[in-house]
Amino acid sequence: MTLVLFGQEASLYAFVGMFMLLGIVKKNGSMIVDFARQRVDAGEAADRAIHDASMDRFRPILMTTLAAVFGAMPIALGYGADGSSRRPLGLVVVGGLVVSQFITLYITPVIYLYLEQFQEKVLDRTSFFGSRHSPKPADGDAMQGPEPLPPDLATED
Repeated sequence: MTLVLFGQEASLYAFVGMFMLLGIVKKNGSMIVDFARQRVDAGEAADRAIHDASMDRFRPILMTTLAAVFGAMPIALGYGADGSSRRPLGLVVVGGLVVSQFITLYITPVIYLYLEQFQEKVLDRTSFFGSRHSPKPADGDAMQGPEPLPPDLATED
């Protein structure tokens, strides 16, 4: 979209920028979801967990994004020897990071909540897809070993 806005063509440099952008965006989204999963596993509600995770990870995500934007800005402006050929790389990175910042902070939590609800309402009802976050045993409850086999299945060695 940034390339069209600035009248540039998709080149090899632009595709390199897209791969770089994919890595940064994936890292930001997975960082928020990972923090939320840790909170859900600790017993927190999913909506509160994703909100807290987004708030906790906002500053590191913003710092990563701004560092990449400021690093790519001279390339996007076309400075340097043969800067015009590398300009699509900078435009893809700068434009993509600006858009992905909003996607990471606003769309990722919504998708997480929808998938968490789907997990609870649909997948947890089957034994194959059952939830990984089962309630933790209380302090007095000791974890017991596996149940013994029924007598007709037990074999003696």
